[in-house]
Amino acid sequence: MAPIIVTAKTESAHYYLKSGESCHGDLRSARKVGAFPSVTTILGAAGPSKQGLMNWKEEQAILSALSLPRNDGEADGDFAKRVVLDSRKEVEAAAIRGTQIHSLAEIIINGEEPGELAKGYEPHFASLKEWHKDVTKVHASESVMVNEAEGYAGRVDLICDINGEIEVVDFKTRKFKTDAKGVSKASGYETDLLQLSAYAYAFTDEGMACRNILIDPVTGQLQEIRYTAEQVAQAFDAFTSICKVWRWLKKYDPREVKL
Repeated sequence: MAPIIVTAKTESAHYYLKSGESCHGDLRSARKVGAFPSVTTILGAAGPSKQGLMNWKEEQAILSALSLPRNDGEADGDFAKRVVLDSRKEVEAAAIRGTQIHSLAEIIINGEEPGELAKGYEPHFASLKEWHKDVTKVHASESVMVNEAEGYAGRVDLICDINGEIEVVDFKTRKFKTDAKGVSKASGYETDLLQLSAYAYAFTDEGMACRNILIDPVTGQLQEIRYTAEQVAQAFDAFTSICKVWRWLKKYDPREVKL
């Protein structure tokens, strides 16, 4: 089992030191200190891990183009710039909502009261609190773990016992959509499982189940996607291959750095 480095007051980083501390800077800085790339850095460089996010940003730009009124005599280039700026407002607002909801989840896990943080997010807080009733023990929350054997690190949202079984949990804000049958739900991505598997095997090499908690940023609706230990193991095999690709692309292997 890897040592857990609690860093609840820090933000996610692109690289981490062996101690779990954030390594500020780019790959050049990481090389100097033998820092480990984060799970999301590896996935982002070696595959289309953010395709869903990119698609959503494109949708926001299209919606802005359709809704913004055209100024008299406005050149195409000027209008395009206004469209981009307008679409960024929703992207920034979504990031704020995501941070707020993650903060509420952390507060519930720590048994604290949300105070003003729950204002405007009452449905989200209620959904998370109801879900939390099945959590019987917390092993780690907002903690950084380093997998020295595979050369990566990452900050996990939660490792806990759910109904007596230990699992890795990752909270994600994701817009719910209503299908043809009138069922409102969110979509899971393959990279969600890859990310979870990396956290799981940084925590233990014995294998474990994982789950995503998807929360609609507007309504607070909550949906769980659970993966078995076997599914997680298969995903980790794929993730270690991506690690190899990342190291080859970047010509950098933190495991070989001698300090």
